[in-house]
Amino acid sequence: MSKAIRNATADPPIITVGDLIDELCRLPDTALVSFHCPMLEHELAFYHLRRRSKDVVEIEVNAYPQSRPANAA
Repeated sequence: MSKAIRNATADPPIITVGDLIDELCRLPDTALVSFHCPMLEHELAFYHLRRRSKDVVEIEVNAYPQSRPANAA
């Protein structure tokens, strides 16, 4: 396994709702938010939201099959 993949799979940083709100509140209501997977180098699409417990929400995303890799300009 390459060092880049090993680093990407090792305990990714966890963000809290507060962290996310702090970042999103700086943006205008019309701003677009995109998801990106560094390992796949691909854009991701929001798929499903599931409440796992009182304090945990799971957000499922799928790779956009019709999108080009995110690093392609």
